[in-house]
Amino acid sequence: MEYIIQVFQKGGPIMYPLLFLGILAIAFIIERLYSLSSRKTFPVRKLEEISFYIQEGRFAEAITIAKNTNSVATALVAGVLEAYIKGRKDEEQLKTVAEEIARAEIPKLEGYINAIGAIAAIAPLLGFLGTVVGMIQVFEALSVEGLSNPQVLSSGISQALITTAFGLSIAIPTLAAYWYFRSKLSFIVSQMENLAIELIYQLTELSNKEGK
Repeated sequence: MEYIIQVFQKGGPIMYPLLFLGILAIAFIIERLYSLSSRKTFPVRKLEEISFYIQEGRFAEAITIAKNTNSVATALVAGVLEAYIKGRKDEEQLKTVAEEIARAEIPKLEGYINAIGAIAAIAPLLGFLGTVVGMIQVFEALSVEGLSNPQVLSSGISQALITTAFGLSIAIPTLAAYWYFRSKLSFIVSQMENLAIELIYQLTELSNKEGK
């Protein structure tokens, strides 16, 4: 631990904003892992239970379960069911309702994903800034003392390498997390589209049966 602190201090002042970005990245990644988990997006058992009540025509129970389950999928189901009960039974009307709900829910899914991407872009730039500062110190030492004081030279080169390494060590996993969450978000959106299609088909079939 003492060695890590010494290395951190050798990196100079740029290490502190880099450390702050690293902590933020970890916090945002943990938060998104939780928020984009299956339990928070598509609770399969609850959706199956809701589907059963819809087939039985017990819309009140289906809506209650959907509203009591905190997820984007059940929010979509609850909104479409409420519109159906209020008389919007046409397929196009239900599609419009589903699209409106999706537009409201998808930004919630995005959450800190863009912030994670920003950290992945900024961290290496800060690392390179530290490199430039370190090299400036090296050339200043060369202009004043020449090659007579290798310790000053090694200190500047060390700072340059440490900040670059620290910036990249933050950026690489953060960038990987960013693209993982982006692909996860695309998958969730496609799941929502499929869910909306299935739900609307189920409701229109019920409506047609009632009409007969």
